[in-house]
Amino acid sequence: MTGERWQLLPALSGDEYEALKADIAAHGVLVPVEVDERGDLLDGHHRVRAWTELRAEGVKLADYPRVVRGGLSDAEKRQIVRALNLARRHLSADQRRALIADAIRDDPTASDRRVAVALGVTHPTVAAVRSELEEAGDVESLSTRVDSLGRTQPARRPSVIARSARDERRAMDALATMGDQAPTRLLDLRTAEREARQVDYQRMRDATEPTGGAGGDRWELRAGDFATVLDDIEPGSVDMVLTDPPYGDSFSSRWGELSALCARVLKPGGVAVFYSGHHNLPDVIAQLGDHLVWMWHLVIVQPGQESRFMATHVHNGHRDLLAYSAGPYVPRRWLRDTITATTGTDKSLHPWQQGLQTPAYLVDMLSDPGGIVLDPCCGSATFGVAAIDAGRRFLGVDVDPVTVGVAASRLRTVDTSQAGADDGATA
Repeated sequence: MTGERWQLLPALSGDEYEALKADIAAHGVLVPVEVDERGDLLDGHHRVRAWTELRAEGVKLADYPRVVRGGLSDAEKRQIVRALNLARRHLSADQRRALIADAIRDDPTASDRRVAVALGVTHPTVAAVRSELEEAGDVESLSTRVDSLGRTQPARRPSVIARSARDERRAMDALATMGDQAPTRLLDLRTAEREARQVDYQRMRDATEPTGGAGGDRWELRAGDFATVLDDIEPGSVDMVLTDPPYGDSFSSRWGELSALCARVLKPGGVAVFYSGHHNLPDVIAQLGDHLVWMWHLVIVQPGQESRFMATHVHNGHRDLLAYSAGPYVPRRWLRDTITATTGTDKSLHPWQQGLQTPAYLVDMLSDPGGIVLDPCCGSATFGVAAIDAGRRFLGVDVDPVTVGVAASRLRTVDTSQAGADDGATA
């Protein structure tokens, strides 16, 4: 890690440094180190030096936390260094005024209030320092300046909190992915990576042609509402329905329509499995029961992916799966009702994209080879990938023609990869 050029303040005295080192030895580095998107050290030179020396001496210390700041000019980096040190270090009056003077030299157009806010000092102090600089000819006396309302000031830059060297690299990757679309605020790493995925997803959508439908030897996709685009499906012709409908209020009254569709197209005893949210679960269960027979409640346990529901103060670590059948359920195999997700979820193709592990298990256990698996709300067709991989045929529907285009591209890739595997096996 480099960045000596951003060490703008005098070094700590010997006693001050030893006191800092002793505190880090006892408690670790508590105040995050600041770096730019290239990894250059902006603030925290003494903390990093002490941490490095202590580790070399055999002291066991956790990695130090970081804040990765992206898109800053050299002047903005200097401003951040000054502001941080003015807030934390015990500086003499002359040292504080020197930092304020440097900030004014960097951007003479900034108003006194704007400089004061940036450095955490009073604007009369900034005005006094500016007056001295103008009298000495160090800065030009301007008739107008950029005011503290920020109408012409540079946008704030994105920053990401990172708590280890590995997280620092991830933060840099997220900033690089977002580019000039990064939110102009301080982000935690999880939020930054989520924002980066959203930027990637939107770029992918922008590059995808919408389509009303597509198909291959083992799959078909249709664009439209499931209630209207599946009228031609032969009753009792589908082996299994596996779907993850929207969880919001916009879909809350449509579970009954979904239930009616499944009851019509499923083979007698065929199973429909629905991913469901938690908030309106009783209503979902009631609507699905209008046309289907209750079979079982399954859950996906998600280690390390806990979410919080503030209204009920509940820490949630699972997803609900509701299983119903068209008429009395005809068991095929012994089914486990608790599924532990051991792989992460890829959200690159759709914000609600599910992992492949669970649908692969469900398709294998609840349908037969060669049968049709239907997903009336298919998104990026993860369930289609699971069906094709298991030797089933897949029919998927989504209301968004662009999403159907994304799903079609994905399933063509599955077709190609499987064709290659078949060729290799034959050879």
